[in-house]
Amino acid sequence: MSNLSSRRGLLALAGTGLAASLAGCSQLDSMSGSSDDESSNAVTLQIRPDEDEEASLSEEIQEEIDSGNISQQEAQLEYQERRLELVEAAATDFEESTADTDITIEESETAYGLFLAAGSDEAILDTLRDGAAGAIYSGEQYDALVQQQQQRAQQREQQRALLEQQQAAGNETNDSTTGNETDG
Repeated sequence: MSNLSSRRGLLALAGTGLAASLAGCSQLDSMSGSSDDESSNAVTLQIRPDEDEEASLSEEIQEEIDSGNISQQEAQLEYQERRLELVEAAATDFEESTADTDITIEESETAYGLFLAAGSDEAILDTLRDGAAGAIYSGEQYDALVQQQQQRAQQREQQRALLEQQQAAGNETNDSTTGNETDG
């Protein structure tokens, strides 16, 4: 059991280091000497939901599939929509918690769990260490990530509408065939 937790710790640390280097945080203010211009040091934080809540959601959706209550396509949409609710709740909690930290939120899209934030390198990396953030990107990527999430939301809406049309058509077919069964 302790072997598993140490492996997780190692992977978390490696992931944190990788994400920090990708985000350009590896310099830790050593190149600039100070962080007077925090807006140029802004990074994009992508907040993730609580792992236990996400696992519980996944199990619940799988039980619905196994019991035959929903189709695979319905399950996928349901999971995406409910996971987004978990992300939004985690993002709201994160936003409220930054009042006690060295992080300043410049822009936010809590519905997608995205924040353009500035602060000390240590405070930013702490969001990864404590599990609040799932990823750190450069500040320049904020708008592109928001746009990507908006496109995904539109795709989910289109999928939901198509699914509802298919279900309505299936219900009409079932209604018309049940009327024909009495002909015999």
